[in-house]
Formats: sequence, structure tokens, C-alpha cells
Amino acid sequence: MSKHHKTKHLTPEVAAVATPDLTEAVTITEATEAADEPQTDQPLPAEPAPDVKEAPIGAVKAEPVHLRGRMTLEDAFQAIGLNCVAQIEANVPGVLKQHVESLHQMRVGLRRLRALLAMFEELAPPPVPLHASIEWLSGELGPARDWDVLADSTIKRVPGIDAHALRQAAHDRATGHHAQILHVLRDARYTELMAQLTDWLGERRWQPEGGLPKDSPLLERAAKSALPLLRTAEKRLAKRIDGLDEADAPGRHRVRIAAKKARYAAEFFRDLLPAQRVKRYLGHLEKLQDRLGALNDLAVADQLLEELKGGSSQVAKQAAYVRGYIAATGQADAQGLSKVLADVAKRRITR
Repeated sequence: MSKHHKTKHLTPEVAAVATPDLTEAVTITEATEAADEPQTDQPLPAEPAPDVKEAPIGAVKAEPVHLRGRMTLEDAFQAIGLNCVAQIEANVPGVLKQHVESLHQMRVGLRRLRALLAMFEELAPPPVPLHASIEWLSGELGPARDWDVLADSTIKRVPGIDAHALRQAAHDRATGHHAQILHVLRDARYTELMAQLTDWLGERRWQPEGGLPKDSPLLERAAKSALPLLRTAEKRLAKRIDGLDEADAPGRHRVRIAAKKARYAAEFFRDLLPAQRVKRYLGHLEKLQDRLGALNDLAVADQLLEELKGGSSQVAKQAAYVRGYIAATGQADAQGLSKVLADVAKRRITR
């Protein structure tokens, strides 16, 4: 499928903000596919000069989504979705080099996409196989990041112990998962997923045959029709916070997910909302996410350390020590969380 075909349903408003990102995403995908095809008519590339060094590969953060006042909600959805896909694809080169932060940013792009699809699940649901492949990719990318955080962050913060053997064991687990990701990104399912995503978004495949009904919120101006979606995210977060026990790790995790979705929703539509209100709202959400993220890292670390207790006696002893430390730290860090939660629960961006 040509690039022209993939972008023919981009309106001028969407093309102005989405076409560069879409082009980048398509270029990376096509480059991957082209690498597997024989190049019989192309001249051989010149040998690089001995002193020319390959440019370092860095993690690619999300580009801001610049929405315009005349955009419909459908235009905005398409532009945001293509922005998320572009971030995912832009980090593939770094992930193939097993660059830790590139993997992190690829996962951020994927989380943003999943949050967007959840936000629009009633208005533009993806096909079941496409949704399943998105969840598959998310599951494949997660373990490596968890082990990276344990080895390079959590264990290093534990005082009073030389945990070199434990860190090495965690690094070995992370390395194994990074190697698995290389297979995932070269898998036909990944290539097909990205091609389908680009086509589904570029061609607006969520539209029923004959087009959207005249009363569809997708046809209204995004500045108005996005507000109910933002309110839903706010209410979900407030509901998760209500009655949460500070010591309930699974409950904290559910609040964390709701906070992420509310934050992404506000970031997606920030150009169409009062600037100062968005800034204050995001500031409170980021503060809560930092607290909950640190607690979640400790909870995940405890689970991973449980897996290492069957290693060498040295690793097992170090794992037991670290687990004791993070259990005490988690209890201490959870205290006072209710005040932060209550503050966020009463915040509204849509008032």
C-alpha cells in the first residue's frame, strides 16, 4: 500500500499535524520490510570511511499533539493516534540496539495509544484482532523494563549491602527479555500490527459503511465533544481513589492506571483547553503518579526478587535483605498518601 493511499483520508487540519509523524512511522516500517527483500538493481553502498562513527541512538519522546480549533473530534482522534504510532516506531532502532530508554519510550507510546483507544472505545473501537495484537505487544515489552528498573534503580537505592551478585542476576534476566524483544520486533505479527494500525488510523476504518451518522460526536468540534470524554476520565479516577486503602498495592495500581489515563487525556487535548487550568491539573496528576510509580516499582521488585530466591546462596541472601528493606520502605512511603489522593480527587479540568 502506497503512502499516498494511506494518507488520503487525512483532512488538511489533520495532515498539518499528523502527516510528518505518519511519514516517519511508514518509513521505518517500510525500511524494515525492504531489508528482507533482495536488492538486485541497486548499486552497492560505498564503504564508510574508517574514522566515521555511527551516530548514537537516543530515546524518542512524544512530540506534542497540536490540535486546531476547527478540528472535529474525529480529526483529533486520528491525529493523536498517528502521533502515538510515530513515537512507537521512532524508538524501534534504539530498542533493536537494546537501548533501555528507547524501550521505555516505546512503551510510553504504546501506553498512550492504549489510553486513547480506551477513551474512544464507544466511538471508534478497533477490530478485535487489532486490539489483541496491541495487547500482545504490550505484554511482550513489559518484563524487560521491570527487570531494568530493578537492576538499575531499585537495588542501587538499598543501603547497607553490596548487592553486586543480585544486580548481576537481575541484569541477566533483563538481557534475556531484551533479546526476546528483538525476536518480537522481527516477527511478522509486529510488522502486520504497525501496518494495520497506520492503515486503520489513516483510512478511518472505524467508520461504518456509508459514513458516520449525522449525530455522531465524532463529527462535532473537538473543543466541545472532547469534554464528556475528559469528564469520564476524571470520574473514573475519583471513583478509584474513593475508599482506597493506602496499604492496598493492587488498589494503588488501579488508581495509578486511572491517573495515567486522565493525564494522557488532558495532554492530548491541552491545545483546546484553558492553558493554566491544564498546567495545574497535570501538575497534581504528575505528583500523584510519582508517588504511586515509586510504590509500584517496589511492589514489582518484590515479585521479581521472589523469582531470584532460588539462585545461588549469595543471590538468595541478598534478595531476602532487599525484600525486607523495600517492604519497610513501601509501608513508610504509603503513609500520607491519602492527602495527595484526596487533593487529586477533587480536581477537575472540565469545570
